Amino acid sequence: MTEITDKAQELLAGRIDAVGKLSERQHAATRARETADAAERDAAAAWSDATQAGWTSTELRKLGLAQPTTRRGGRPKSTRTSKRPEHTATDTSSSSNG
Repeated sequence: MTEITDKAQELLAGRIDAVGKLSERQHAATRARETADAAERDAAAAWSDATQAGWTSTELRKLGLAQPTTRRGGRPKSTRTSKRPEHTATDTSSSSNG
């Protein structure tokens, strides 16, 4: 029985290593996105500081600087749904039985 168990553990070791690498890479990607987001916010703040100091957006672009993309704050818009209940063909609550 130990030979089978040893073989099973060998097979599982590769799978465990793969999922461990996947987890590490996903965490690294999350950290990279967070770092990039922070850098974008810093760049937007610096752009704002430059325009408040008297530079125009056109002048900054002529200098070769790219205007940071801005994101709207708050929740994204959602589609509205009807609050009225839908009636089905089998609905008999409005029949004239009395």
